Amino acid sequence: MKKIDEKISAIDTNICQNIDKNQDNRGFLAQNILAQLRNFVEYISIKYYVNSISGDISGIPEDMYDEINQGLNFIKGNSKLYFLAKFHQMLQKSVSHYTMSEENSERLMLKYYEYLLKIKKNLKTDFNLNVLSNIDKFPVNLDNQLSDYYEKIVDKLEMTYVSEISEDRYYIQKTKPFFIDNEIYYEITFREANDKTSKFERNIAFTNQDILSNYAVKLSIKHDTVNMYGKHMPILIINNWEVSIRPCELNVFSQILNNFTQIQSNHNEYRRLMEFIKKSRFNILDILLLETSSYEKVKKYVTSKSKKVYLFKTLDTCREIILNNRPGCNVLRYLSYHFNNKIMKLQKNRYGNSCERLSNLRVEYGCIPFDEMPFVSSLLGHNPKIYDLLWCIDTNGREHELLARKIQINSQTNGKLYTSIDELESFEDIHLLIEKYNSNLYWKQRETREIGNVGKNYYIKGFEDDVINILEKLKEISKEGIENYENSVESWLNTGSYIIDCKDKKEILKTMFSNSKVSLIYGAAGTGKSTMINHASNFFGLQKKLLLANTNPAVDNLKRKVSAPNCEFKTIAKYLYSKEKQDCDLLIIDECSTVSNSDMIKILSKADFKLLILVGDIYQIESITFGNWFKLAKTNVSRTSVFELTEPYRTKDKPLLNLWTKVRKNEDDLIEYLTANNYSVRLDESVFLTDDLDEIILCLNYDGLYGINNINCFLQSNNPNKLVNWGVVSYKIGDPVLFNETSRFSPVLFNNLKGKISNIEKLDTGIIFDIEIETVINEIDIVDLDLELISSTQNSSIVRLSVYKYPNMSDNDNDSDDTVVPFQIAYAISIHKAQGLEFNSVKLIITDEIDELITHNILYTAITRTKKNLKIYWTPETEKKVIEHIRIDESRKDESILKRKLK
Repeated sequence: MKKIDEKISAIDTNICQNIDKNQDNRGFLAQNILAQLRNFVEYISIKYYVNSISGDISGIPEDMYDEINQGLNFIKGNSKLYFLAKFHQMLQKSVSHYTMSEENSERLMLKYYEYLLKIKKNLKTDFNLNVLSNIDKFPVNLDNQLSDYYEKIVDKLEMTYVSEISEDRYYIQKTKPFFIDNEIYYEITFREANDKTSKFERNIAFTNQDILSNYAVKLSIKHDTVNMYGKHMPILIINNWEVSIRPCELNVFSQILNNFTQIQSNHNEYRRLMEFIKKSRFNILDILLLETSSYEKVKKYVTSKSKKVYLFKTLDTCREIILNNRPGCNVLRYLSYHFNNKIMKLQKNRYGNSCERLSNLRVEYGCIPFDEMPFVSSLLGHNPKIYDLLWCIDTNGREHELLARKIQINSQTNGKLYTSIDELESFEDIHLLIEKYNSNLYWKQRETREIGNVGKNYYIKGFEDDVINILEKLKEISKEGIENYENSVESWLNTGSYIIDCKDKKEILKTMFSNSKVSLIYGAAGTGKSTMINHASNFFGLQKKLLLANTNPAVDNLKRKVSAPNCEFKTIAKYLYSKEKQDCDLLIIDECSTVSNSDMIKILSKADFKLLILVGDIYQIESITFGNWFKLAKTNVSRTSVFELTEPYRTKDKPLLNLWTKVRKNEDDLIEYLTANNYSVRLDESVFLTDDLDEIILCLNYDGLYGINNINCFLQSNNPNKLVNWGVVSYKIGDPVLFNETSRFSPVLFNNLKGKISNIEKLDTGIIFDIEIETVINEIDIVDLDLELISSTQNSSIVRLSVYKYPNMSDNDNDSDDTVVPFQIAYAISIHKAQGLEFNSVKLIITDEIDELITHNILYTAITRTKKNLKIYWTPETEKKVIEHIRIDESRKDESILKRKLK
């Protein structure tokens, strides 16, 4: 019999030898290491278990199935080793059953590196056992320019700070470990724990403490700086924390379980539960799943000093439903794993009624699909992340859901309506899995969510139905045009009252409704699509016109560009939310590539129009949810309805125009052209030097040295005005800002409205901002809004708004958003937010952390925001990887299948 130490040592030797031999091929190295890790963790768990019972580890048999289970059960119940149980759970879900590709193996190893360092440290401390001696040679970070930045932050983290934990609560959105000298540190992305806080309002801080991210926390935060590029870059340091679930969240959770409580943060039961969660690192679901004796010990500890038990009355009921696998258990598993007030309120029945199909929980009937098939369904108003689902719900017996999820994601994320059988090769018995999935669908959703097939291609029926319905509707209204239309346009132009100085646009206007009552206008960035909309709107003069777009910036752009009378402008969401069925003579939809199939079918069903104009560019950022109708319409609707603008007007810079074309067509010499024309630049301090007053920095990520948050902080430090701290965020007069979605000041202050801080006044009870906004308003506009108009010019207005601070405001279920700052600092913005905007100068930052997220459409959208100057900041390695990755989807499969079905 081999000793358990020998088994651990054999795997350790294999890993170390692989690191020595294969450092130059990170993907291959990662593959080899991942193949060893599950056994490695299982043998380590046995060692800890046997040591805990003073057993003889030399007598363990070759077949160690029982010992492995005993070891795993031991580490699951040991708070110190709980990280090891989590690691094993990850390995079971990711690498146990098949070999990962090199690329996916790299991603997993970067995620698992943290756990390997913890194993190394624990085995040395607990058993004086040296393992993973050369783990520091694994190439964690291929981008060396970040090392100096993180080393300076670690120097700050090693200092001793004395600061109290704030009473404010925060949600942890992301925890990213980084490694210096075999020690683990964390870059934390967090936001205020408030139902109204925008998802874009993110803060970044650094810590050497592993903060639990499931629940709201309180933090001890210190403002500091590190010296970068000869300047002081502001950073936030977290030196202490505590779990602090919002009492309102516990109360809503209790109401769902028919237990009406008034839990408060000063209750002994509450305080002791928060302390236990931090100390043990067990989340509430972990506690609920403990063996009975362990659960009772936790319950006794938490309630021992309480006069009355509130929380555990709820948890006892919840535990009974989960352990007996009763209906509603999956909803409770997720909610207990990831407490969030906004999410829970969306599930809770608004009238307090019980759902008899979910064990009489007080939730909406719309929760049933998620409870029955959580890996392919959403909660109401919330799409859980796959990693969260994997943590709280077992995948055994749910292969049919994972298959359906693969097909669903292929459509929603990759824009493919049909998934070939080759893409599903990791699944066995596909037909049986599809049959099981279809039969398990909630009856109300069978028509839309069933999986169908065309030969060896599979699809979600609702997705196909939407596309076919849209295309058939467009084909129907393209069958006939307006009689004598061309002559009427010619006559109107001959009056000389309106001048069109572009021959192409003039010809399009003359013919767009001659043979069809729908006109589809496609055009590259800067070709004058908005101008074409203005021409058409002016021709139809006094006719009633409704202009729709997906985003507020796009609607605002239409308002600026369209000068015709009798026009109404709305976002698609606002139009669809309105219960009134609105009629118009001319319906115009802009930026159609961003409009989802489901929204488009709703518009066509609701709108009562005589003529329809659809405008967009299929090469710019596509719909967030599945939206391929505009691309398919180009070849599936009558050719007399389709027009294309080709002459660019945004810029006359020929090298820039050539670049746009090369990216649009993804030409082979793209890298050479970028280099020859100095568009590609290595990331350095020049990114922080302003080249033009009308300049913007575009990023895709918020965290990291070159993320949106850091760049905003760094550029703000160049602002000479006085710093005003409000919570963890700092503001200065002169800061550019971008407004978030807010019902408090709507519709005057809307999402993505640009502005600049002109004055700040900080009080004990709140903070007052004067903001110069890039729109002109009058006194009537702000009636009934908590806004004050300070002054106005022909181009802008200054408004005053207040943000208030109440004691223990995150304790309560407060629907008011008067405690939320409605804007974010905007020296840099995301590429998605920049769509529809243009600037004299654009600096685009692409790091190796986000290179795989850069699609062809995202890159094309980013580089076409500029009118003059463009710099793309990336390493040669990142540049090569991105350009190799951005392949235009030339597949004609969706198109050819749909054409046959449409016929």
